[in-house]
Amino acid sequence: MDDLPPSEAPLPDFGWVAVRLGLSGASVLRSTDGRRYRKSVSGVQARTDLIAERDRLFWLARIGFPAARVIDWTENGSASTATLTTATVPGVPISSVSGSDAGIATRSLALLLRDLHAVPTASCPFDRTLSVTVPRAQSAVADGLVDVDDFDAERGGLPPSQVLQQLIKAAPRAATAESADLVVCHGDACLPNVLVDPETFRPTGIVDVGRLGVADRHKDLALATRSLADPELNPAFGPSCAELFVETYVIATGLEPARVDPERIAFYRLLDEFF
Repeated sequence: MDDLPPSEAPLPDFGWVAVRLGLSGASVLRSTDGRRYRKSVSGVQARTDLIAERDRLFWLARIGFPAARVIDWTENGSASTATLTTATVPGVPISSVSGSDAGIATRSLALLLRDLHAVPTASCPFDRTLSVTVPRAQSAVADGLVDVDDFDAERGGLPPSQVLQQLIKAAPRAATAESADLVVCHGDACLPNVLVDPETFRPTGIVDVGRLGVADRHKDLALATRSLADPELNPAFGPSCAELFVETYVIATGLEPARVDPERIAFYRLLDEFF
């Protein structure tokens, strides 16, 4: 654990309050002083996922990209349990912004993803291309890990095996196209995972980075626009904010608007059903 400063481990016994119960038995706690978060998991896959998040946070710290800073890590391999403690990222989630500030917060999301996508892919050790994620989607179905209650409306009621067949059918086109748009993606670029200063709305950092890695930029565009447009998820925003996000992103990156591919956006939303 060379990335963990020795002076910060072991961690003192702060008081903790529950924030939410996560998937796969994960529990998330916040220290009573508000300066730290602690996520604990049990189970082989959940532990593997938390290791992935830890390693990505270490990498983001090394390149100087704003994200949660790892303070402490403990694990028990034989019991398949692990706990990750991080410093609180300053700011508020974009999902908590009021409707009157939705436009400026939307632009901040686009600019933060511009900056992340500008990180050289050669420097990123994490592969999230379709050669990795499609087999993992297949494994998730085989292992019964897909949450059908979380499917998007157009796939509601379908069995995971049928949705997987849709993915496999669409994957060859997406795989052919991804090489032209490989960037460092957040992997779950929805509004709760990007924080901004509540006064200036400048981005302050990212959280929940366990799926970060080299992938088609459309993965982030797909989940960001879905998060913005869904009135149930984020009622302060809406479809007009999703359009503003794309407009801001293409101007900020110099990307030709025609390069934003609706079919690939739909594909990456389909892929997200398995994670």
